[in-house]
Amino acid sequence: MVALLVWFLEQNNGVLSKRAEEKEYEVLSETEVNQIEMRYSEIFKKQ
Repeated sequence: MVALLVWFLEQNNGVLSKRAEEKEYEVLSETEVNQIEMRYSEIFKKQ
């Protein structure tokens, strides 16, 4: 599940698509999605 999440973020420039939010990750709140996207950016995006 985590690997798929990272793959989705890689494919969409660090943002979880609305489709993925509504299908695979529907249990996550909007706040949780925002936190995940922020952490992804901190860890994987090059400054």
